[in-house]
Amino acid sequence: MSTEPVASTSRGARRKARTASAILDAAEGLFRDRGVQATTIEEIAEIADVSVGSVYSHFKSKAGLYLALVERALDLNEQAMARVAEQRLSSPLERVLAAGEAYLRFHLEEPGAFQMIALRVLEPGSGQAEPEVEARIADRVEALVGAVQADLAAGVAAGEIRADLDLSRLTRFLWGSWNGVIALSLREDRLRIDNEELEQTLALGRRLLSDALRVDG
Repeated sequence: MSTEPVASTSRGARRKARTASAILDAAEGLFRDRGVQATTIEEIAEIADVSVGSVYSHFKSKAGLYLALVERALDLNEQAMARVAEQRLSSPLERVLAAGEAYLRFHLEEPGAFQMIALRVLEPGSGQAEPEVEARIADRVEALVGAVQADLAAGVAAGEIRADLDLSRLTRFLWGSWNGVIALSLREDRLRIDNEELEQTLALGRRLLSDALRVDG
């Protein structure tokens, strides 16, 4: 039995994947440098060395292309956060602190991916044309943040973390704090901090958090 049709389909799928990846890489660079709104599909196509029609055949719109980048970034984010589980830490509080470290590593190792997620705050209208994708992204972000809240709750149940705290608000504060401090490294003015200062600042934050949350703290 001939395998030629299967092989041809496989080659076509690989070629399609390579084209999509080239488009995503081109768009990510432009979005990082100029923002989503200021970038045109024509510019993305030129850098990716494909036709404008090819961009639209892979991604329905610029918003769809941007959201595809956000989902690719979340893939990397989820992989980074999965490293916490791989450490098999028995202490819930230590898992919370390790999550903060893993999130920092994600930014340092994949700054482009982190910035794609951050652009959703800087340019909130960028993905409105794809409500189903927006909803899926929101679900994924909530799952990442929810894992931290689950560890906080486990710490309270174990008598390790103070029980007099609103865990929902605490989780929101932690998530916002991590993002806010990391975002300082993306600034383009004199308030920008370099990666070394970023690491030291977040290390201090983790020490303060550890002291503040422990029952005997």
